Amino acid sequence: MSITASTLYRDSYNFMRNQMSSVLALSVLAALITVILSWVLSPSAEQVDAIAQLMSNMTGMSVGDMMGYIEQQITPEQQSAIFRYSLAALFSTLAGNVILVGGVLTLIQLVSQGVRASVVQVLAASLPVLPRLAILLFIYSVMFRIGLALLFVPAFLIAIAWAMSPVIACKENVGVFKAMRLSTRLAFSNIRLFAPAIMLWIVAQVVLMLFVGVLSALNPMIGAVILGAVSNLISAFMLIYLFRLYMKLHA
Repeated sequence: MSITASTLYRDSYNFMRNQMSSVLALSVLAALITVILSWVLSPSAEQVDAIAQLMSNMTGMSVGDMMGYIEQQITPEQQSAIFRYSLAALFSTLAGNVILVGGVLTLIQLVSQGVRASVVQVLAASLPVLPRLAILLFIYSVMFRIGLALLFVPAFLIAIAWAMSPVIACKENVGVFKAMRLSTRLAFSNIRLFAPAIMLWIVAQVVLMLFVGVLSALNPMIGAVILGAVSNLISAFMLIYLFRLYMKLHA
């Protein structure tokens, strides 16, 4: 029996609907962790405003022009603030993503085994795999951002190739690079089931970014949590889809 995307979407939707309270709790928790860490680690408000102004000045520049502008116009203190801001954004996002991915994948496995567990129990059960996921998602995030900086196509190919790696790392208990290698082989041999789903996930995340201004105008912190939670729900659905797809491919 062939695997169809419509069947996978329907199965994923049914699972998410049945486990919505747990998935929602994990999504909100991950968003809170991201926002709190970002607030704690980020530079001062004055430095953030200065960075925003610098980024505005560089809008429309090529990569070469940006490098020249940074060398000539930005002071060492400003460069340090930009580095700290970028590092805070990367680390806070990574921490939230690790909690979300580890929690959702552990939840799926527990439910598949007939185990009913609270969110606290799910998080406790996910602890052994979190360090491995942290390394995997760090590599994924850095390479994806490099792909975006170059062109959209490399980022899209990276997203497809390594999409299944968190599932494989958790389900098969394998190392980071083996999970990436197996994911790449699996993804490109079943591209019709991977590419549309990854594209929809990217488009949904981009559309969500359009509401940043609206939510930030209400309250920056609350808006960031709401936006992060919704983004996490979208990512959670994608994780459920990928887990279902993996199980179907290995049935």
